[in-house]
Amino acid sequence: MAAVRRQHQREAYAALLTAANTYINHTDWGVCLREARSQVGTTVFSDESREQEVNQRAARVRADVPVAPVRAAASVVFLEGPERIAELAQSVVHHTDLVRGDARSGNGPGGVLTALAEGRQPVVPARYRMLQAVDAFTVAARSHLNGGDNVSS
Repeated sequence: MAAVRRQHQREAYAALLTAANTYINHTDWGVCLREARSQVGTTVFSDESREQEVNQRAARVRADVPVAPVRAAASVVFLEGPERIAELAQSVVHHTDLVRGDARSGNGPGGVLTALAEGRQPVVPARYRMLQAVDAFTVAARSHLNGGDNVSS
């Protein structure tokens, strides 16, 4: 019975990691910029007067990346547990929502550089925090699946 449960957990954890990594890849700013430039009909070396339009469109492209697969995969992890792994899965979902929120607000990665140039303290981009949440989930899930007892059952 324990082996079957462990296999179900492994599948749930793998599904969440797959969904989260797919989301991360599709929200990469370079990927979003390429798509936006394609939609606008410009290239990297095109008319600079259209860069603001391209950046706004890239933020919309990022905002349109679906979060439902991450949420669906996380819901199975919530059921499979253990509690600490479920909490880390919730953190992944939370940070996914923050990435989408930033994109809907039109925030691209240039915000950090702009803040530094203006002498302000930059805010860590939501996508970077999502990467950290996925890494924390991965470490804890691996430990749990490999018999580590530093994650409560």
